[in-house]
Amino acid sequence: MPEFLFLLFLTGLLCVLLFLRKPEKPDRPAAKRKRPVRTARKPLAIIDGSNLLYWKDNALSLDPVRDAIHMLKASGYTPCVIFDANAGYLVEDRYVDGPGFARRLGLSRRHAHVVPKGRPADPFILGLARDSSGIVVSRDRFRDWAEDFPAETGPDRVVRGGYRGGRLQLNLDRVRKT
Repeated sequence: MPEFLFLLFLTGLLCVLLFLRKPEKPDRPAAKRKRPVRTARKPLAIIDGSNLLYWKDNALSLDPVRDAIHMLKASGYTPCVIFDANAGYLVEDRYVDGPGFARRLGLSRRHAHVVPKGRPADPFILGLARDSSGIVVSRDRFRDWAEDFPAETGPDRVVRGGYRGGRLQLNLDRVRKT
């Protein structure tokens, strides 16, 4: 009998609690739900970081990479930099990973990469250009990779450039913006 009274007490307590709780607000109708606004994705510009290190007066510097990033952003591109594994040793006499370069260049972590040791950066650069339909910023002609990446090594996808009068010039007018 005491167990029955205890169960009756718990059932009554549960009913009181359910009665006193605040009613939930009904979900909005489907037509009134707020949806995130999708913005058009900017085309990707893949920068051959190790190549650009020597663009300014043929001296080793991250400045040409920074200048290219600023120019590409101003031109409506999302820059992504890919470095050879030894780039950190060239710049700072020690290994620097992708996030380390991202901090130095003011990029998000996902837009700066270092290829694994012993692997060339070119297939990573050209593969990303193929996968994203992006452009490539480099003076490299990618002759060794033209057969594997014919569209990505063409003049409408590879942006060349250099410094004239102390200012970076990129041939962005020769490439198609996708």
